[in-house]
Amino acid sequence: MKDKSYLVISRLKNLLRSGFSLSCSCSFGKDSTCVLILLLQAIKEMVEDGEHVPQCFLLTVDTRREMPQMSQYVLGAVANLQVFVAKNRLPLDVIEVQPPISGRFTWTTLGRGKLPRYVGMSRDCAVDEKINPSQKILKQFEQQTSGKIIALVGSRVSESNARSTNMNRFQMDEVTISIVDNLRTYAPISNWTIDDVWGLLVACRESEKRPPLFDTYVKNMDELMELYRSANEGTCGLIIGDKGNRTSCGSRFGCAWCCASGSDTDKSLSSMIKEDPESYGYMEGLLQFRNLLIAYRFDMSRRDYRGRHISNANHMKVTPDYFNGHTKRELYRYLLTLDAIEQERAARHEEAYYSGKIPQTPQNYLLTQPMFQFISWPDLIGIEFQWSLCRDFDEAAPAAKDWIDVHELGIRYHMPRVPEAPRVPIPEHRWFDVSEAEDVVGLFHPMEDGRPLKVAYSKELEVQDGAGFDYLTLVRENYYNLHKIDTSEMARIIIHRGYLRPRKADYTMYEAIAKRHDYIYRQIRRKKPITENVLTGEDKLMTVNEYLLENSIDNQTHNELLADLRRKELESLDQVDWLGVDSVLEIESTSKKTVVKKHDRVTGENVHMYTPMGQQSTLF
Repeated sequence: MKDKSYLVISRLKNLLRSGFSLSCSCSFGKDSTCVLILLLQAIKEMVEDGEHVPQCFLLTVDTRREMPQMSQYVLGAVANLQVFVAKNRLPLDVIEVQPPISGRFTWTTLGRGKLPRYVGMSRDCAVDEKINPSQKILKQFEQQTSGKIIALVGSRVSESNARSTNMNRFQMDEVTISIVDNLRTYAPISNWTIDDVWGLLVACRESEKRPPLFDTYVKNMDELMELYRSANEGTCGLIIGDKGNRTSCGSRFGCAWCCASGSDTDKSLSSMIKEDPESYGYMEGLLQFRNLLIAYRFDMSRRDYRGRHISNANHMKVTPDYFNGHTKRELYRYLLTLDAIEQERAARHEEAYYSGKIPQTPQNYLLTQPMFQFISWPDLIGIEFQWSLCRDFDEAAPAAKDWIDVHELGIRYHMPRVPEAPRVPIPEHRWFDVSEAEDVVGLFHPMEDGRPLKVAYSKELEVQDGAGFDYLTLVRENYYNLHKIDTSEMARIIIHRGYLRPRKADYTMYEAIAKRHDYIYRQIRRKKPITENVLTGEDKLMTVNEYLLENSIDNQTHNELLADLRRKELESLDQVDWLGVDSVLEIESTSKKTVVKKHDRVTGENVHMYTPMGQQSTLF
């Protein structure tokens, strides 16, 4: 273990001596913690030897829905790290980042209705919540260092087949610096096994029998090991030699209700609750929430058929790709309730702790404060804006009303135990004509008193500081008259008062969304469409989904419409006369069938390029 560690440290030192700043992306799980320990040791030894060390960085991302116990551990680890860096005068900046409001689960799923990432789906949630915020900061680091920066990651080939495939794709191994779009990334422990990882963490433990291998930012990794042990049904393969549980002991701590790995394969959270209900039982509701999300996956009655894509023929795609308003609000209410119950639990625990009714252990002290709050005031503003923009509800301010109901009036929305919906094929998409939606008023028209709608723009979508408090005060004052206010007004109030500041580039998009949904509901109110109740045989009003399916065209008819529009467009162009319209259409049709897969520009540099000449092996 010592030799492997010092080999990595030697390579990191050589990169630093070559003028590279190093940025460690750290979740404080077992793998990234190993990379952090090795980086700290490399910097520390160079500083002690009087060598110049370029400014380095530690980057950790809080998605705002991390598993709470791990999130609390990270807070403590960051505090210890900052003390260690200051004490040893290391040139390392510790940076904590969060995704912007538009990259959070509350905006994408509770607000817009985008489905959670399930098993077999792309994990673009990680792009919104982790990768994009990290890359934004890394680009700032790159500017500070004139491009001489390398991002260190804790990825290992033996983690999984998928991880191995991705690492091979991006030329990532222990001796290669991967360069993708001019950004350098290095995985210094890519060839390490899980035993190597735990071996280093154990070796850094201070004991009476032997000194630690490295003097690092904590005296031992016992707290981290306890988290993994609890997540592995109380056992750890490294410590007790149980090979059967070795892979679980290496499981990842991620988002509190991650659905991407499935309930059958990811049992970390349930294992922790089962292993120590007094310490981890407060997370039981998060497990129920994840199970509920998984149960809803193939329940088409919870889907919204109002698609987000508008074709060149001004037709909206009719497809069940998003949760409907009822489901979004249901999930929102459940999270609000979990937040409120956690505040109540913490208050009871605090009273028991200080009155001596329970042992005064570190974990019990930690539990005297709420361990999570998933719906913040900025989240509330974002959700309210999306619901109003999409005209999801007849009543005004439903998100703020639910907040007041739960946190002030004591109403609770408890999650049902729902069986997982059976897998069903996704219906083929259709197309609904929205060409007349431009005639609808939309979002950015003057206020009722004739004042123009004020819009304060921002470089990226953001919620103004204090907006949540101000907005809740406004809704509280009008709580009993909300039924008199049109739901569309809430998005306009949020924009007009500057609670939410959109990007200028999104102005047209928001206006189009508002007009499109207003148009659909206007058509339904005018036509009052009727259908048959399949249970009773009696007439009933159509739902929005039923109306869209009944009044849309199939994909083939839509393709013919697009072709006809393209033909008319070409016929109006003089420059195609010499080729002929039919020839141009045939060329375009052929080119559409030939899909060229986009590849990232990936190159690699051997880490030994940065080994000083005196340390290189003699070749001749």
